[in-house]
Amino acid sequence: MKKVLFIISAVIFSVSIMNAQPLKTKAVPKEVINQFKIKNKNAKSVKWEKEEDEEMYVANFKDDKNDAKSYFTSSGEWLKTMFFVEMEDLPTNIINYTKKTYPTFTSMEDLFFIKEKGVKDYYLTDIYIVPEKIIHTVKFTATGRFISESNRQMPESFIDKYTKEKETAAQEEETDKKSSKKGKKEPPVDPNSIAADKLPPAVLKTFKKRFVNASDIQWYYSDDDEIYRVSCVLRGEQAEGTFTKDGAWINTTTELQPKSLPSAFHKSIAEFYANYTVVAAWKEIRADKQDHFIIDVIEGKKSKSSKITKMIFDKGAKIIKIIDAEEDDNEDSGTPEMSRKERKAQARMEKEFKKHQKMEYEAKNINESELPSGVGRWIAKDYPEYTVRKAEYKKFPEFSEHGSVYKVLIQRPGVNQPHATGYFTHNGELLKVVDEFKKEEPEKEAKREVSAAIVEAFNKNNPNVTSLKWKEGEDNTWIAVYKDKGYDNEATYTESATWMGTITIIEPKDKIPSSIRSYVAKQLPDYEIQSCRMISNPNEKPYYNTVLYDKKQKSSIDFNFTIKGKPME
Repeated sequence: MKKVLFIISAVIFSVSIMNAQPLKTKAVPKEVINQFKIKNKNAKSVKWEKEEDEEMYVANFKDDKNDAKSYFTSSGEWLKTMFFVEMEDLPTNIINYTKKTYPTFTSMEDLFFIKEKGVKDYYLTDIYIVPEKIIHTVKFTATGRFISESNRQMPESFIDKYTKEKETAAQEEETDKKSSKKGKKEPPVDPNSIAADKLPPAVLKTFKKRFVNASDIQWYYSDDDEIYRVSCVLRGEQAEGTFTKDGAWINTTTELQPKSLPSAFHKSIAEFYANYTVVAAWKEIRADKQDHFIIDVIEGKKSKSSKITKMIFDKGAKIIKIIDAEEDDNEDSGTPEMSRKERKAQARMEKEFKKHQKMEYEAKNINESELPSGVGRWIAKDYPEYTVRKAEYKKFPEFSEHGSVYKVLIQRPGVNQPHATGYFTHNGELLKVVDEFKKEEPEKEAKREVSAAIVEAFNKNNPNVTSLKWKEGEDNTWIAVYKDKGYDNEATYTESATWMGTITIIEPKDKIPSSIRSYVAKQLPDYEIQSCRMISNPNEKPYYNTVLYDKKQKSSIDFNFTIKGKPME
């Protein structure tokens, strides 16, 4: 049974949203417009309001993937910008603090990252605790450390609605039990279902981080692709997530209410159907950043004979793919005569499918957004730092039994960086990987055994490691390859058991210290962090070595930071 949750918006700060008056851009002072453009160069879909009580101008806009609000005085002075944040984008410190401090909390609402004049960047969130009838508004630093807290009484309307929802859920559950007792057949158990206690710890850890407060959780595992899938209710909506066996997150698909779809999607659908009904919609957030929207539509109004067409969009509401209409299950198998409108829609559909079918016979360079989701899973699992450089869809003699397949070239950013090529079926099944870099540098097989003295020296300093392997290094050295606290490490020892140094790989990138990420973003805007590792040795203090990729020059440089995240001379 699907439990229904709900979200309400709380009023925060001193700004009264109720008094906001919509404005046309031409009614906004030029000083305000100019300052807004300076502060928000990547802003899209800008809409203006005026706070009458405070004499402030407010810009509502999208910046990258976040909705945001920016506040200005009438003279153009910038005051603050509030970015709406998704739960999964919060620093781990905030999630951990909330769970520890408010173990009975009901939900986290109104999550903001705030840049404010004269103040260090911070997070602000409302924590709802229904049993105590209280809302905690908690402030955190940009790294997720607690700053302050204020409390207010929870509105009775929220408590009443929450109570009614619980009562409704209980009644539905009781109804289900009675139906079962009357002989109603239970649905068959999915053979791929798996108990939570059978999950790899890495999968469970990633799930808890990205799916906070999920309910109605059911896990599944597929031996074919070694993928773990979870079905749950997240923030009131049905959701699914997929993970590799190593715990890498692949994607999250969340059910959307058709009424909540932005107008841009309706405009795109209307190009195919003058008269249509959206029957279901989902948003897919992917690790490869190629987010999708999947929308089921029918021509006209829904009926027993309605045919559902699946339309796939990118996040800009551009149509990526249209999947052939499927007839709903019904007893009447007769096919009614199509109307003139239906024939026109059918003709448009056929034209679209002919384009797709043409790919079966001609090589075609395609966009990354057109690739099946299996490609994204492959990159997330085996090549997390790589990006797609080129992709095409054509027939290859060695894969003749599969027809046309996807050939995808991926590479680390930078000049002369490692690359690999993957071949995939039309539904994303991996057929072959060609990785020349790995071929050129195979792992050395140990021709001799590591001494007991080296093992003893290593164990003394590293008591809690996992996945330990030894390999021979240069100049008669030994290298311990292991995991510690989730990080990959390599520690080098001399033949006489003297420790020479340790390299710790810092990944994924959100584990890189925020001070380093912030410095690169502000001081080196033309660069992006390609990789990061912590270097430790007996002769100097530990430090971070990063490889920064110059997006304009298309080249890479080394840049070192202290253990506190400050740049080294």
